[in-house]
Amino acid sequence: MNILALGGSSHDFSACLMTDGRFAAAIEEERITRIKHSLDLDVKSSGNQAVPYVLQGQGLSLSEIDLVIGNDIIDRNYYKPYRDQMVLMNHHLAHASSAYYPSPFEEAAILVVDGAGSAIGGLNETTTYYYAKGTEIQELLKITGKMEWNQVLSPVENSMGYFYDILSNGIGFHKLTNGKTMGLAPYGSTKYIKEFERFYTMDDEGRFVQTKTHIQEMKRFIRHTVGVIRDEEERFHAKADIAYAGQYHLERAMIKACRYLHARTRSRHLCLAGGVALNSVANYKILEETPFERIFVQPAAGDAGTAIGSAYYGYHVTMKQPREDLSVPFSPYLGKAYTEEDYEQALQQFAEHIIVEVPDDLYGSVASILDQGEIIGWFQDRSEIGPRALGNRSILADARRKDMKDSINSRIKHREAFRPFAPIVLEEEQTAYFSMEHPSYYMLLVPYILEGKRSEVPSITHADGTGRVQTVSKHINPKLHRLLSSFQSLTGTPILLNTSFNDNGEPIVETPVDAIRCFLNIDLDGLVLDRYLIRKKKR
Repeated sequence: MNILALGGSSHDFSACLMTDGRFAAAIEEERITRIKHSLDLDVKSSGNQAVPYVLQGQGLSLSEIDLVIGNDIIDRNYYKPYRDQMVLMNHHLAHASSAYYPSPFEEAAILVVDGAGSAIGGLNETTTYYYAKGTEIQELLKITGKMEWNQVLSPVENSMGYFYDILSNGIGFHKLTNGKTMGLAPYGSTKYIKEFERFYTMDDEGRFVQTKTHIQEMKRFIRHTVGVIRDEEERFHAKADIAYAGQYHLERAMIKACRYLHARTRSRHLCLAGGVALNSVANYKILEETPFERIFVQPAAGDAGTAIGSAYYGYHVTMKQPREDLSVPFSPYLGKAYTEEDYEQALQQFAEHIIVEVPDDLYGSVASILDQGEIIGWFQDRSEIGPRALGNRSILADARRKDMKDSINSRIKHREAFRPFAPIVLEEEQTAYFSMEHPSYYMLLVPYILEGKRSEVPSITHADGTGRVQTVSKHINPKLHRLLSSFQSLTGTPILLNTSFNDNGEPIVETPVDAIRCFLNIDLDGLVLDRYLIRKKKR
């Protein structure tokens, strides 16, 4: 049984292939076209490249597909070649499916929060509450709001996602870069928390209300507050104070929503999806401040992940197939498997620019290189789905070095100095460094780093003492686990700094050719490509 599913909306297009209930492949369109979030992608002329990627990787043709499915707000041009076969489903239900079905829970409450989803009676869904058990997902409450299509950013009423979009846009960040706002917030103060109370309301029944008037007042306040400041340092602090207030109120709204959902369901388990579920700081606060004991957030929680949700829904609901072994963790490594021939061809293509060796002990050699302060690209096996680099398409460095954060931001990533980097930690050592026992396999929780450990790993300790941690499991990513183990054996520290393998403004690398090209274009010291250790030839 083969299911082809498409994801996205007006951005973040994706495709995945499910065979007999298991994912054979999944990819975001941006990884192939190299256009981030597919925001400037001309879908009409470029077509859909993700579908051939997932089909050809498994040697299948479209005639061998039993079901083609996707959510109902995908740009029609993206699925135009398949429109006669395409089954469309509700956008938030696709999100909910993407969170619940791969979770380890037999039953769970589900919260979907984003900017806007499917049209419902002339309005657009913004938040939906669900309860799921077995293969059934039951809708409990849906919040909707009016969308103003003729304005920049398409303002949407009653939307926690759009509330955060206004914030990010107002302080100068572009569309779909809300992670910058989350990273900036810890540099701010409580100065505007009270002010932001007048920009929305939320009752105890889970209804977030932000009217058009609220939206206009919030935009006006941010514009006036930031616009009157000319001194660069003062302007930074004003933006940080606004980010802090917005992040605080988003967290309060999400916590209130989850408390309502728990009161409705009495479940111990929570699944989160939608673009707002990528706010890993809020996710941790939910885990800490609501009655839910366990939380699951799928790594592609944004619109790209609706392909995964649609495939699951097609399998379990349309095809009426049961959920099976829930003890197996969801693997995000769903890209195409590259062959030895693919690696050799890439090495040959750039042979005049690189020096290649094959170390006898790859992991020991790389651990030693990292210990010496070098920064490396790490490319292994199949690429990860979602916006976070989870150790197969990563840039790695020594978290113990105080200057490493500033060095990578300026020298490698060419981005704002305030932006933090994530720690990756051996699962067995997580509680020795972080104030959290709950695993964070997909880098979507931000706990506090224990005070006594912060000085040991300064380059991944954020301004507020937190870190967006990835728990590295030997079962989910044995190679990354082995590298961390080698680094711990050498240095005593089971943590490395991890960031995505790309330059600023680019998608994460996908192919071996992408990896070597990026390596040559940015100031990395070395590149590990499968079993090969690559250096640049001196010019």
